[in-house]
Amino acid sequence: TALLLRLYAFQPEISLTPWSKPAPKEEINLDNPPLDLSYQVNTTNIYWQEGVILTLRLKNNSSQIINNIKLNLISRSDSFSLSRLEFSSSQKTSLSGMEIKGFDLLVDELTPGTDREVNLLVTFQKENNKSRVITGRLDSEYKVLGQTIKESIDLADLRVASELETSAAAYYNSPQGDQLGAGPFPPIVSLPTNFWIFFQTDAPADFEDFVMSGRLPSNVEFTGNESLLSGKLTYNSDAKQIIWQVENVSSDDNGYRAGFEVELIPSNDQLGDYAELMHSIRYQAIDYFTGLPVGGNLSSIDTSLKHDAINKGDGKIIDQTSL
Repeated sequence: TALLLRLYAFQPEISLTPWSKPAPKEEINLDNPPLDLSYQVNTTNIYWQEGVILTLRLKNNSSQIINNIKLNLISRSDSFSLSRLEFSSSQKTSLSGMEIKGFDLLVDELTPGTDREVNLLVTFQKENNKSRVITGRLDSEYKVLGQTIKESIDLADLRVASELETSAAAYYNSPQGDQLGAGPFPPIVSLPTNFWIFFQTDAPADFEDFVMSGRLPSNVEFTGNESLLSGKLTYNSDAKQIIWQVENVSSDDNGYRAGFEVELIPSNDQLGDYAELMHSIRYQAIDYFTGLPVGGNLSSIDTSLKHDAINKGDGKIIDQTSL
């Protein structure tokens, strides 16, 4: 009886805590995503050949590890496709845990509160001339708490500078066959022969402050004769430099050309060779759409007359005994 009373009186302590209420499961607030992704470009006016520096900043705003991060860069332009994605030489911080595959930036993980910054060089391939604006998008995909989250960011539009189609050529006979030059041809040592040189630019877009120039060798002189369809022509006799200037160049007008006459007196040391007529030929202008300077250099011109259909290749210097 005493044993039964003791058993009856025994009241074990039973904890109900584990069964009372399950621990709350952390939820992902998609209105405030765990990954804070932002970007910056070094400029929105670009040369497509040089590309743009895209700086990405990734910050983990959650209390969980974010992993398997993939950022995919996409061009939505029909006129420019992506050519290459690489880490920029301006990158100063560590690239540990990051790699590039194609046009994807892969990041292993971001621990809570961590932020990382990476500078990427993005270059492009020109497909056609339909548009001079590059539109892009950055798609992100990552995992947190076992869930895959995807987001997209529209990137700032990039405005692309146009290219100038510029040429310089010398003629003794015009493309129509008319004789422009004067004096013996092929040129003869110590005797003057005159040629016409033409500067021309065909602009696929609008430009301003167009300047094209070239220098004359010591045995070539500007005669003062010129033919202008546009702009103005000046001659700096001290520098032996001919300068052609056009204030505004429009894509609606293909009549941008300047012609001028030069006189060559070949020297003995040029016998048997082509004689140079102009060197240091340069051009530059401001692209109206982007405000960027555009320019370049052209090859020297000589008596080979590469664009003269009648006399091409026949301009090697001779002496009077060759007549």
